[in-house]
Amino acid sequence: MRLAKGRGGIFMSAVLGGMYSATVTTVVLAKKASAGRHPHVFSGSILAASGLMYFRILVLVWLFNRPLAARLAPAFLILSIIPLVAGWLWTRRPDGEGVESTETTAPHNPLELRAAVLFAAMFLLVLVVTQLSVHYLGRTGIYGLAALMGLTDVVPFVMGLTHSVGLTTPLPMALIGITIAASSNNLVKGAYAYFFARRTAGRWSFCFLAGLAVVGLLPLLWS
Repeated sequence: MRLAKGRGGIFMSAVLGGMYSATVTTVVLAKKASAGRHPHVFSGSILAASGLMYFRILVLVWLFNRPLAARLAPAFLILSIIPLVAGWLWTRRPDGEGVESTETTAPHNPLELRAAVLFAAMFLLVLVVTQLSVHYLGRTGIYGLAALMGLTDVVPFVMGLTHSVGLTTPLPMALIGITIAASSNNLVKGAYAYFFARRTAGRWSFCFLAGLAVVGLLPLLWS
């Protein structure tokens, strides 16, 4: 953000935040959008952050389990690129307030310390619960836990499955679990955005992320 010297603003914050945690970024941007200014910029940026989530998951899985990453890659690359491009194009639309939506604020921290600490604690808890579910509950427990993981960041759940593939979790089960978790997370982020942003930005963000959640489940048809 410092290298950009003020260019990019909200959208750049969303992209950088999406590389770390799209959930935290969505909450932070939605709170800032509650003022009602630049709904196109905020809703488009929130969508783009969720697109980066798919790319981040793919990179992390590739680092630890390349066969699993190879199976995820085709769908997850598409699910990353389309929201990122669509989000950027949406931020270019005028807001109907006499001000173009390309107007940006100064770059700011897209995470905020308090939100990051809260989700870090949840990260550790989820990692432990995932390992216990894989060991004791099997397929039903994994899919149910995947749906619940939308309440927080999906990375600890994904990492738990990634490390258990070939040991206690079959590769197809891990593929389905990761896909369900990502879609569940998008739906919950949409609810977060609607609750915190309200107004136009909240409604648009919810519609975008709910749509992405549905589209994100389509790869299950070929699993």
